[in-house]
Amino acid sequence: MKNICFIANYYKTDVYLAIAKKIESDNIKVHWIVPNRKQYDRLSQIFELEVLLYIGKNDILNSDFDELDLDLGIHELVYGDRVLREESPSWTYDYILKLKNAYHHFFKSHKINFVFGEVTWAHEILAFRMTTYSLGLQSKFLNPHTIRIPNGRFGFFVDEFQSQLAQRESAEDYSDVRIVPEKPAYLALNDKLIESKYTLKHHLVLMKNFISRKNQDANDPTLYGNPITQFKIRTTEIKNRLAFNRLVAEHNFESLPKEPKRVLVTLHKQPEASIDVLGRYYEDQLKLIVNIWRIIPENHILLVKEHSNAIGDRNVSFYKKIKQLRNTYLVDSQINSYTILENCAAVFTISGTIAYEAALMNIPSFTFTPTFFNRLRFCREISWKDFRSRSSFEQFLERTDKEREGLSVEDFSKWLMNHSFEGIMSDSFGDPRSISVENIN
Repeated sequence: MKNICFIANYYKTDVYLAIAKKIESDNIKVHWIVPNRKQYDRLSQIFELEVLLYIGKNDILNSDFDELDLDLGIHELVYGDRVLREESPSWTYDYILKLKNAYHHFFKSHKINFVFGEVTWAHEILAFRMTTYSLGLQSKFLNPHTIRIPNGRFGFFVDEFQSQLAQRESAEDYSDVRIVPEKPAYLALNDKLIESKYTLKHHLVLMKNFISRKNQDANDPTLYGNPITQFKIRTTEIKNRLAFNRLVAEHNFESLPKEPKRVLVTLHKQPEASIDVLGRYYEDQLKLIVNIWRIIPENHILLVKEHSNAIGDRNVSFYKKIKQLRNTYLVDSQINSYTILENCAAVFTISGTIAYEAALMNIPSFTFTPTFFNRLRFCREISWKDFRSRSSFEQFLERTDKEREGLSVEDFSKWLMNHSFEGIMSDSFGDPRSISVENIN
């Protein structure tokens, strides 16, 4: 008997539930960790209550499981969680500490072999760390997630940074496969969602839901418990979005200087797991841009591209500070990034797909957090230490023999195809295809 556990996560729950119904048998028993009351009630109609762990705020704070003495970095967990860091410290740290005890009891008493979940929320990362560092547990955490490129494939990541894939024992012949740059399918779906944000209908729905408190659950640790906090955050996003469209001038590609070499930095949506979790300690994106600008030679220009889905995350002063930097240009957020890449000397990002795309085109690219595509010869993880120790910018671009040990595109393609699987691992809202019968199979 294998005991597995899914961590419910809004629209991703639909996918996990479809998979659970497909695979549960005499040999596989499915368990759940659930932060949301509505989803708990829904799952309780399908599964026995004993296989469900409800982690509502008050339920965990009032629990009395045996205390576990194990350092799992609760300061880091709370600070990196987009909701908990905005909530009162009078309960957030106690919640994580008590949740640790609840997890240990649940995993141990049910002899959980595998936990499947995301690495976005603090409670998810806590589960990962519990299964990784807690003695006495025989559980393994796997994060099923898209590999971005090529489309329609996913892998099981085994670390918090989505940089290490679970390795398949058997190998297939992918000698004729060469991964080429292509826009991840989810970006096109995101673009449709972005368009809706600018409509009057969208704002009216937000206002109606806020007043009626629809879909709100004060006991859910992934939702703002204080309506005032939520109101401030949402109205600030709308204000920033309107100000960006009216006051921030972006450069189109044709208006950029033609001769100088170009270095591209792409911004992340924030808050978002790609920066708050995967890119932690590099969350200050303005500081990141300034430090990259400091090492660029005078015959280069720095191009900064905003994430199309992040307009509203930052205020106008953020962009003004960028544009004050000499030889720095804020390029049109709607421009096709491949148009820019073709003329770039280097690409910098925290964990963005742009570095993956650049490396596939043999353009030097650098990430500030470990990624699985750092295996590519032209993609390297760097830190501030590298900035301090350089003698020239060319050091970043010229590869030594040791650095050339990275994989060629052909070898990387074979490795990635062998350790990934066919299927769309998304959520039912972002990509409805994820819950189709064919995809679940």
